Amino acid sequence: MQDDIEIAEVPQGERARLEQVLDESFEGWYLRHSKKTLAEVETVRAAKVSGEAVGLIMLKTLEGGAGYIFYVAVAKAHRGTGVAGLLVRDALRLFWAAGLTDAFASVEEDNLPSERLFAAEGFTRTGLAEVSRKYGLLHALNMYRMMVVVPGEILLHRTLEKVT
Repeated sequence: MQDDIEIAEVPQGERARLEQVLDESFEGWYLRHSKKTLAEVETVRAAKVSGEAVGLIMLKTLEGGAGYIFYVAVAKAHRGTGVAGLLVRDALRLFWAAGLTDAFASVEEDNLPSERLFAAEGFTRTGLAEVSRKYGLLHALNMYRMMVVVPGEILLHRTLEKVT
């Protein structure tokens, strides 16, 4: 299945077609925020099978050499096929190619499948204290604001190196 998947950047004017994947993946506040982010975030990459979007990832470059994965979403019919892992590895390659040194993501505390996805790609739990030690408190607070980390979420981190 993974050999049939093409991952490509989606220009802003073509992103509305991806909302169907978000509708299958999120609800409530997360659905509203994911649709707003889809329209505004600097980078959206879609996984496509035979030209049909089956998954997407939203990325943002933060100050100080860090990248943030806002959302990973996969259509229900394609979950469990490795699409999410391909999207995360693609994001890490992009961050590395852009010269970034760190990648962050956040997941809801009770979303074990998402936490396992990121753990499989080398992410570990972190928090404001650790981010502050590396970036300084004010910068870390600004990063949290840009990442929109909300109560009930776990911040995850990975130091970047070449991803193959």
